[in-house]
Amino acid sequence: MFAYSRLDEIFNYIRKHEYTSCERLASRFEVTERTIRNDIQELNDSLQGNGASIKLKRKYGYYIEVIEEKTYGDFLGQLEAGELSEPELDSSRDRIKYILNRLLSANDYIGLEELMQEVYISKNTLNNYIKRIKEIIGQYDLEYIAKASAGIKIIGTEAAKRKCIIGHVLSSNFDNYITGFTKEERSIFKDVDLDYLKVLMLSYLDENYIKTSDFNVKNLIIHLALMVSRIQNNHYITVDIVEMDEGVRAIVDSICAELEEHYDIAVSRGEKTYLYLHLIANTHMDVENINDEQLKEAIQNMLQTIYDSYHFDLRYDGILKEDLFRHLKSIFVSKRYALSSRNPLLGTIKNNYPLAFEMTLTAVTRVFVKEPWVLNEDDVGYVSLHIGAAIERCFAKGLEKKNVMLVCGSGQATTRMLEARLNVYFPEKINIVRSLSYNEFSRCGKEDFEGIDFIISTIALESNVIPSITVNFSLNNEDVEAVSQFLTKISVNKTQKTGQFFDSRLFFKLPEAESKEAVIEMLYQRLLDLDIVDARFLESVERRESLGNTCMNDWFALPHPMELCAKETKVAVALLDKPVLWKDRDMVQIVFLLAIKPGVQKDIEHLYDVFIEIVNDGKLSQKIVKAKDFSSFINIVQGIEI
Repeated sequence: MFAYSRLDEIFNYIRKHEYTSCERLASRFEVTERTIRNDIQELNDSLQGNGASIKLKRKYGYYIEVIEEKTYGDFLGQLEAGELSEPELDSSRDRIKYILNRLLSANDYIGLEELMQEVYISKNTLNNYIKRIKEIIGQYDLEYIAKASAGIKIIGTEAAKRKCIIGHVLSSNFDNYITGFTKEERSIFKDVDLDYLKVLMLSYLDENYIKTSDFNVKNLIIHLALMVSRIQNNHYITVDIVEMDEGVRAIVDSICAELEEHYDIAVSRGEKTYLYLHLIANTHMDVENINDEQLKEAIQNMLQTIYDSYHFDLRYDGILKEDLFRHLKSIFVSKRYALSSRNPLLGTIKNNYPLAFEMTLTAVTRVFVKEPWVLNEDDVGYVSLHIGAAIERCFAKGLEKKNVMLVCGSGQATTRMLEARLNVYFPEKINIVRSLSYNEFSRCGKEDFEGIDFIISTIALESNVIPSITVNFSLNNEDVEAVSQFLTKISVNKTQKTGQFFDSRLFFKLPEAESKEAVIEMLYQRLLDLDIVDARFLESVERRESLGNTCMNDWFALPHPMELCAKETKVAVALLDKPVLWKDRDMVQIVFLLAIKPGVQKDIEHLYDVFIEIVNDGKLSQKIVKAKDFSSFINIVQGIEI
């Protein structure tokens, strides 16, 4: 409807939130604030005569002022009706995805000229896109074939092609993924009624009392749409036949019978197996003969490892054990059938819960050591939410006053984490009465909100019945402030306890560094010289680096050992005028080498709060890099105005 796709996204974001700051929009869409202001002007030009305009409220942000309800309503109807069939081709990423989907969906060769005309690009640009496409399909054992007289095509198994489509053609931006169907999804599945599939899937889940997260429900619908779409184009999957649980088989047979009648297609045995595997992978149905006692023993070993390494005693937390058992069992079912499950929250988890993530990574790498039970970063991210929620429950206390309902679409783990964080920040102010998924909330009536003061949701809600606040499940500082506005006379006391962790003798201001290894070696040597660590410290840091990236954002890296093995809790700091390559393409200028003494849990909590501040505040990172000496550095970290 608008001139380009970013305007559609900005408009939809503003209308789903009470107020939205220019800074947040700039960060979200990765443009400058000046660009956002220009975009707002273009939006207002389009809104003129359509019953509304975008206004700016000082200290709050942008909001939509409705001038004429009916005119604005008609405009929204036209806007939504226009968001259906045409694919977005505004960026190179969009065009690469479009070409990739065309090749994966084609039955024969596609001519280069045809592709160039479809996406309005030159031959040189197409050749650059093909290089990227070759990199992508190489991850799925797919092969690129070119014939001078015919064109190009991708060959490989149907299972591999579907995994590639899910991983690289279909987006799953978490904010929009679970609340509805995007223009991109409707364009890709233009011959499939996504709304019908949603009603179909939800009805079978409800009828059979199958509980799962909104994110997993959307996964099921998308896999169902992909299955139907591929069958319509005679792309049938061949998978190993598995012994199905009789109850789940009956559900699969019933769903497939309805699909056959509705779309006039034939669903093969292989397709039924495909649906069965995704159904059990995206729910918590107990259908696999995984040894429950062995899994419970492994969980106990995980918690013992966390206690031995970090001195957080979670060994007797019944809620945690139950949550971990259910979640890990679901993960291992997926792994048994090589069903990959991407974690859309991984970046948020690593940036906002680094302590819980590191503790979990340490535990699982020591307990789950043999394939196919080895957990990857996506798996660790989900499990760390349960660990983090258990840690924060230890600090929740007191009586609450306001009755709150939580709406969270990403599953029990994120709900537990959000609940724990709220109880930490507002222990005497709120009472969390009930937690719902987005689908459950959408079916609530007015009577369901009796006694509820307001809703805290991870999804933007539209309700005239009860006020709601949209927050990130990680409940960052901005979210805490938003919740505080709903509560009376609350002051969040943030005690700064950073000075004890930093030392002028452990501070380096450098023009540049030869390599990541050189920076770590230099910081380690200073810690060793000051008798803060011993010789085993460096080997432990190197082991952690081999497991995964410790780069936290575009500026900041946080190398650290696999276990607590320091004599004091200290941070060695290196600030670089020129970035150093950390991992893959990540470049950093702030390096904190972390040394933590065993038995100082509260110190760790306070220290990680500092890191989270740096990760979430790009301007703070820039200030830190520009610090000329230790004095200015520590003042910036502690939030002291200079």
